[in-house]
Amino acid sequence: MVEARKSAKQTDARRRAREKAAKFRELQDTLEQLATDYFVAVDSVDEVNEETEREIAKLRACGEEQAQKARDDADRVMLRMVDAGASPAEVAARLGVTVREVRKATKATPEAPVAASTTASSPAVTGSEEPNAQQDDERDAA
Repeated sequence: MVEARKSAKQTDARRRAREKAAKFRELQDTLEQLATDYFVAVDSVDEVNEETEREIAKLRACGEEQAQKARDDADRVMLRMVDAGASPAEVAARLGVTVREVRKATKATPEAPVAASTTASSPAVTGSEEPNAQQDDERDAA
């Protein structure tokens, strides 16, 4: 009878051990799946950050290109003002820039694009030359 009791205790102990082991395995499986989900999410974050950086780089390049075009346009306008008869000092005073910037713009601006933009917008040039002609007349009269 003692033997029967001992084997019943062992059977009961094995059953409880299996239940605990099953719960432990279930918990481990759950933790493993959650860890997998975590790593997938982290990898997604890295991919999103990399894609964002690529887009930012493209936008910066595009913005720099547009800004350079605007600077070139501004330089051409300064050159046209000087070509219209204004001194670099007068252009600088009108535009709120330094004389050095005006001289730099007039030296750096290539002549071919200016000639093309001058002929393409000849009414604007003619209109801007008329006030200078009046100023020259006023200076001569004075």
